[in-house]
Amino acid sequence: MDLEAPVDGWYVWLGVALLSVTVLAFAVSLPSQPPPDATAAANAIDRVASSSHQAAASYDHDAAAIKIDTKRVVMRNDGGTSRESVTFGSLTPVHAVADEDKREALEQITYGHHPASVLDNYSFGPQAVLEAAAAARERIDRHGAEWRPADGVLYVRRVNVRGETLVLVDEDR
Repeated sequence: MDLEAPVDGWYVWLGVALLSVTVLAFAVSLPSQPPPDATAAANAIDRVASSSHQAAASYDHDAAAIKIDTKRVVMRNDGGTSRESVTFGSLTPVHAVADEDKREALEQITYGHHPASVLDNYSFGPQAVLEAAAAARERIDRHGAEWRPADGVLYVRRVNVRGETLVLVDEDR
């Protein structure tokens, strides 16, 4: 008795074609890159936030979009989405500050300028900046953060303004 299927049988060719299409569909559905590393971003933030004095860091990433709230970083690209919570402090996403002048002042502080020298250049005082940062955090806690385009570098800085600690986070300049 012959148990081998003839190679010229139409059902063999149909099975091979279906298997090929299935394998091709699987290969095409695989992401072209890994998801961004939100854990590394959160670790960079935690290193700065847990410092006992003023500190700063930057983190290069490959996210196409980023969402930063007061306790979490979420990053996404073509490879997927990753999220991680921070352990230390409450983050102040600089882009979320509503007042343009106060946001500009906080950006300058985030990128390395001394807080006192920055605030001396504006008509408002340190208390106004603290209130604007608190309002941004409260708004994010109530309504959530929004996705923003990302450009490759996340900046974080821990500063003391009038005895209050701010952990400022901003996405590229």
